[in-house]
Amino acid sequence: MSDELQYSSDFWDAHLAVGERPTELQAKLDLVASLLLYLSVSFGQLLIYLFSSTNTQLKTRASRFLRYHKKATDPNHVFYPSTIYNLWHERWPKAQPHLHDNIIEPCARKIAVAEGDTIIKERAFQVKLSSLTIANMRKLLQPAALLRDLRLKAPFTFGYLYAFTTAPNKYRIQSGQSQGEDVFTEGPSDAAVDWTDDPNVENGQSGGARAWEKDFPGFSRNPLFAILVAVFICAFVRNRATNILAVPLGLFFKINGTSERVLLLLSNIALSVSSTSIERLKEQISKDAVHLAINLITGPSLFYIIFDNINLYLRKFQERITNRHSMIHATNVAVGSISEGDPVKVENLPSKLDLRGKRINANFVNDILPNKDDSAFCEKAFQGLIAELLVRYTPGSNNWEGRREMLDKIANTMPKDRPLAPEMSDMRPLGVFNVNEGSKKGIIKFLKELQEKSTLSESVWSGATRIMQGDWLTSSNLQTARRERVDDIDSMERLEYTEEISALWHFALNATHMIMRTHFGNAITDPASLAAHKGLLRRTWDAHKPNYAAAKALIRHSLIARLIHCVMTLQNIKTWSALKEWKPTYETIEAVAQNICSKFADKKEAERTQAARDDWLAHEILFIRDTLLFLLFEHAVAHADAGIVLRVLKYWALSFRGAGQHNYARECVEILVRWKYELTNELRKALERAWFVNRWGLPGRWIAADLFLEQCNFWVKCVFIAHGSGVTIEYIMTKGSACVEAFRDVSHLVANFFGDPDRRRRSKEVAFMEDLRVLVEEMVRRNAHVLSTEDHFVPEPTPKAKRGKKKSGRAAQPRSAVVDVMDSGAAIWAEGKFTSFIQKTTYDPASGYPPFTEEVESSAEHDRRLDSHTAFDNCYRNVIEASTYIDLHGDETDEGGITGALGGGGEYHTGEEEY
Repeated sequence: MSDELQYSSDFWDAHLAVGERPTELQAKLDLVASLLLYLSVSFGQLLIYLFSSTNTQLKTRASRFLRYHKKATDPNHVFYPSTIYNLWHERWPKAQPHLHDNIIEPCARKIAVAEGDTIIKERAFQVKLSSLTIANMRKLLQPAALLRDLRLKAPFTFGYLYAFTTAPNKYRIQSGQSQGEDVFTEGPSDAAVDWTDDPNVENGQSGGARAWEKDFPGFSRNPLFAILVAVFICAFVRNRATNILAVPLGLFFKINGTSERVLLLLSNIALSVSSTSIERLKEQISKDAVHLAINLITGPSLFYIIFDNINLYLRKFQERITNRHSMIHATNVAVGSISEGDPVKVENLPSKLDLRGKRINANFVNDILPNKDDSAFCEKAFQGLIAELLVRYTPGSNNWEGRREMLDKIANTMPKDRPLAPEMSDMRPLGVFNVNEGSKKGIIKFLKELQEKSTLSESVWSGATRIMQGDWLTSSNLQTARRERVDDIDSMERLEYTEEISALWHFALNATHMIMRTHFGNAITDPASLAAHKGLLRRTWDAHKPNYAAAKALIRHSLIARLIHCVMTLQNIKTWSALKEWKPTYETIEAVAQNICSKFADKKEAERTQAARDDWLAHEILFIRDTLLFLLFEHAVAHADAGIVLRVLKYWALSFRGAGQHNYARECVEILVRWKYELTNELRKALERAWFVNRWGLPGRWIAADLFLEQCNFWVKCVFIAHGSGVTIEYIMTKGSACVEAFRDVSHLVANFFGDPDRRRRSKEVAFMEDLRVLVEEMVRRNAHVLSTEDHFVPEPTPKAKRGKKKSGRAAQPRSAVVDVMDSGAAIWAEGKFTSFIQKTTYDPASGYPPFTEEVESSAEHDRRLDSHTAFDNCYRNVIEASTYIDLHGDETDEGGITGALGGGGEYHTGEEEY
């Protein structure tokens, strides 16, 4: 074919006179069309010739035809091939299948293969398991970035699936709902990519604030999820290295209890990597976690070590002589970073040892008994707590004008001592040790293995102060072991380097026990008791086998109901429905809170009412005071305020002793005297920082450090545990302990990625308000919180008769079962127990520690007036179970105030929910 045209412009000039030449476009087109018809040239012949010609002018015109004119005002002129194709498609319907089969499909296949090649070659979409670290794993699922990368690497595939997924069905068309936008020209908005989704919410339900709904009205599920999963399933089938989605999803399924059979099915459909790959990943992440923890120990930063025993019962399906039920007793360990402080001063061992024995100067009145400043501080804090509870939970408060501003003002007026600034804590699980630290021998062996695992030599390890945190038993075992090794050969063997500190969540756990023992009472003789409220609310948990969340929820809900009824009493409101119409101002709430604090949370008022033989009202007052003190402790933990913690421990030193829980009473005193006399300022500040952990770096979101470890224990025992014969201490140590916090992050990330809000929050709130109504209306019926003229004496419980013992002929004068445990505890301490404690625990530079003598409890110290014939009567050990998810976790958001600081469920939980 010649590059030159056979018929040039000269030819047409010779045959068309000047007047015969058309000037309008339509005339020109008609002339060309008539010539085509006259010469019998088909459209196919013409088009093939025009686009295959090598003539310069024709090639230029063809290029112009194929050019994209984005500034064209007429849509038909933007891209001419598209206009031509659309005309073919619309005007010749019978040709549509051939257009699709011969034009669209071959081209789409080529594009799909090309985009598929791009995806499977993209290193960002590949996770190499052998070199995966915790830091990298936490970056795997970044929803917005992953979607944007997918749209960039595979725009055609993404757009095709987007059109398929977002096309309205018949129902939406009939409902008049708008269709999705054309992604081939615009695509989804950025809001559709940055979502907060609940994919399981049904039509008609509210899933909360979901930005993607604006782009997909009428959809109950985010279409982008389906597109993302579909593309990466196909990519994983084509290339197993493209596992950016299969790895975290497989890990999520595995660690959340998916069976091997289901996991195999998910692997077969390419939604997950294989179970073998997940096991390799668990081992790799565990090694990296241990490496990170050791780096913190050996690095220049300050750190502390927190540990606790973890017990697993291995129940065999069929017992045999060589296959019996057994227990695993191990120790779980985490290392935490202390962000502030001079390591040289904090870890200065000689300066720490020089202060031993200074507690000999301690005085019970000056150092343990709460002083006027403590009382004024707590009174101010109680008023703030009462005001907050009223604004949050009074019926109808959601409709109060300026409610949010009220809560902000209350938060600003809460007294502070020395709270920590919000920061994200650096906690690094070190994993499980095959040692039971629950004894002196066990803790010595554990410390030796800990030193060996740290890679530090004995001299370096024991040459500096090492902060160790645990429960009361851990501290007691360390102190006893140190006392018995005071004359050993070196600092390592004498355990001089350890600075033990009792952790806060265990104080809260035992304080819950103390409140239940003091106030559970008898539902028949004392309607102000917790037992009566438990019955009214039909809480079915067994008082002989209580769990932490249930006990804590009963205490909290009972307090809120009593405070609401106090409002009704003070404001002369007679009914629950009338209370809903109450619209107070902030000043009114403040005045009411002050009034409640002075009349219904003051021990002097309790003494006055008890003298008038109204034990019911006295019990109400003492319960409100004791529970507000617990909430103040929870508030202190939530805001990492060690100053408030120490103030509360002064009161609890008395209450624990009065309730018969002498171990934690002594531990309160141990902390108070050591804080004042036997710590340097730098070490004291470091210990206070070691009490708290903040996963999110947000204000008010601190938790107790031992609660963090208990949560890790839960994930080890209940979630990440192997199945069947895989439950061995070796498996737990290599694959199932050090990695739990990283896996928890992945689980949380995947759940949030695909949407996992608490859809039952609203229903729980309704049930919670109904519980409050029942309690308040019962208090209205019996005219509670008003001094009664009737005799409301509550006699102490009748002791169980001992076999063979004859009853005395003379009945003893009954005593009241309503007891102020703070007063009785203070009396016990003042009568010699404090002096005895100091004498038995004070170090003497000349002779060392005094010989260990276990404190023997006298019958007078176990107050039988508090007995309720339940598990709470046992003061020698912790009787409250805390092994379920709801026991160890609270609100993960800031909607519930401070209810997440000490676990025990959210603000509306009853503790009986199953998770």
